[in-house]
Amino acid sequence: MKRLNPIQRFAVLAFVGIIVLTTVWTRLSPWISYPVAIISKEGLEDLASGWVKQVQISPGKMEVDTNVGIANAQTGGRWVEISVDADPGRYAYGFPIFLALLLAAWRKGRVWRAIVGYIVLLPFQAFSICTSLLMQVVLATNLDLRLLKISQGQLEGLAYGYQLGSLVLPTLVPFLLWLWMDRQFVNDVLVEAWKKNIQPRIAPRPMIVKPPPPPPPEQVIRPAETGPEISHSVSITLPPRNDR
Repeated sequence: MKRLNPIQRFAVLAFVGIIVLTTVWTRLSPWISYPVAIISKEGLEDLASGWVKQVQISPGKMEVDTNVGIANAQTGGRWVEISVDADPGRYAYGFPIFLALLLAAWRKGRVWRAIVGYIVLLPFQAFSICTSLLMQVVLATNLDLRLLKISQGQLEGLAYGYQLGSLVLPTLVPFLLWLWMDRQFVNDVLVEAWKKNIQPRIAPRPMIVKPPPPPPPEQVIRPAETGPEISHSVSITLPPRNDR
């Protein structure tokens, strides 16, 4: 069997690690994501106090009671205040991705890097959870700005924040964080292996020097042909003179 190069080895270990650690994460996330719930609770009560009345957290669940009320067919025409809930571990799955990349790099000091990475990821995960909960409130009012008491620009900002927090941050931030923390491994192992792998493919072709063309054949210049020679030995005889 052909031996894997460093890039292939890292890719296989990272792929297997993500699958295994994500599976384990689904079992442990209610407790591991509890600090994310605490940060999210503080953020919602401080930054969204106009909407949020109370936030209750427990392992694996956040419940948010709001001051925003609606009255529609679903509520039987009665005025009720909106309550939304979410699982804190839903947007905290970036940590097992980061941990899988960290373990696949087979470098020393992975324990302290894992602890630092877990702490650094917390505010980004909290941002994702908060924007998700606030977006649920917006959708519950059917985007009614009058009930929400916000401007169109604020609504659009919240929508962009929700897309950023749900689609980009959970996967991009763990990768960038690992790339920064293991940059020496990336430069010394992955980049060098890539250079060795790509160098033979882009090696310059040898230059073929064509021999100079042979010189043209020498032209033999012959003297121009002349007409028949006139002999100077031929005497000219004049006719005899007739004396009368």
